[in-house]
Amino acid sequence: MAAKSMNAARRTPIVAAIPKMFFPFLVILPGMVVLALVGDAGLVDATGSADYNRALPLLLGRLYPSGLLGLGLAALLASFMSGMAGNVTAFNTVWTYDIYQTYIRPGADDGHYLWMGRMATVFGTVASIATAYIAMMFDNIMDLLQLVFSFINAPLFATFLLGMFWVRTTPNGAFFGLLSGTGAAALHYALTGVTGGRAGLLHEYASDMAQNFYGAIYAFVACLVITAGVSLVTRPRDKAELTGLVYSLTPRQSDHGLAWYRRPLALGLVVLAVSIALNIYFW
Repeated sequence: MAAKSMNAARRTPIVAAIPKMFFPFLVILPGMVVLALVGDAGLVDATGSADYNRALPLLLGRLYPSGLLGLGLAALLASFMSGMAGNVTAFNTVWTYDIYQTYIRPGADDGHYLWMGRMATVFGTVASIATAYIAMMFDNIMDLLQLVFSFINAPLFATFLLGMFWVRTTPNGAFFGLLSGTGAAALHYALTGVTGGRAGLLHEYASDMAQNFYGAIYAFVACLVITAGVSLVTRPRDKAELTGLVYSLTPRQSDHGLAWYRRPLALGLVVLAVSIALNIYFW
């Protein structure tokens, strides 16, 4: 039973990656449909310029009947609320238990940590509202999302890779690596620009997406190098503490006798091949 549970846990993120690969279609398809039906004229806002963020609401209003329109709006609100709730919950949990309780005020009673969690929730909600006003400065929400990913996800990915596959990685190395990666992305964004938009001091990219991708590359490399460098000059953790956390110290799970679609390695190779094919096709 334990082996089956472990196999299911290993397959879960890979199976989740399959619909995630096709998420760009959900983002791009509504805009393509709007352009085919009404063109840019249907997306013109009060300033006289096309606002492509209005594509999905426009489709709902034009194509959905009254009853289905209410269902569509409810689905949109539910998705926004669930995403907001998940992010705020993750924020207050990480802040309260992983940072505040561990490093700032350990040993306090549960009531105090509950109060701190509530305050973190309030702060996270206010910060999300402020972020909505920042998003209005961008042409579309995808540019902002990719920029945030280059600041956070790219260096975090490097940290996870080193933490999972290199036993010498230390907490100090991971911490300073993350800071360096985020700092590299911020410096790249400050010194570069986009042709036809914000001017760059050192270089101008053809689009916001290109700028964000290169920012992610610099953030990833900076985090990787700094994490490795700091880890080599700081004291490593005892290997007994890392058992089950680092690949080389984790007992191997046997997939003998399982169908190919139940083997994590086979599923991972399929997802990797499809991802590469999609990137090549849409290059």
